[in-house]
Amino acid sequence: MRVAELRGGRRVAVVLEPGEDLFGGIAQVCRDLDVRQAYVPVFLGAFSTAELIGTCGPVPDPDLPMTDVVHLDNTEGSGSGSIAWEEATGRVSVHLHASLGLKSRSATAHAGHLLAARVQYVVELVLEEVVAPGLLRVPHPGARGIPALAFASPPPGTA
Repeated sequence: MRVAELRGGRRVAVVLEPGEDLFGGIAQVCRDLDVRQAYVPVFLGAFSTAELIGTCGPVPDPDLPMTDVVHLDNTEGSGSGSIAWEEATGRVSVHLHASLGLKSRSATAHAGHLLAARVQYVVELVLEEVVAPGLLRVPHPGARGIPALAFASPPPGTA
């Protein structure tokens, strides 16, 4: 377990419009406001298209990370995530998970790591800036190499 007391910065409400890219919109807000790390405690709305890591059928080994991509059209749902600075790319890395219900299937839901999403009507989200400690995303050997948050001091890009 890793624990760090977070020192918060600004709290920002964001409304994304029809046709906007969820990840691109969040990254743009971060660029515009010079936010390098944050949490997204909640986002909610409707998506014309979305892709998440998951499957529509049984998996051969539920202990292994899933690698399949599920493409969904016309969904509504909610999620949350984190934003960390990537030194190698010089930009933020947005990590979101969501539960999305298919409107065409009585809101039958799919949940998982969100890869892409395009706003259908509107998406509202809250972005909570983290001033310290620094948030990094690094491969975690105990989690089969899946990137996980790590804490750095001082925050990346500020030294």
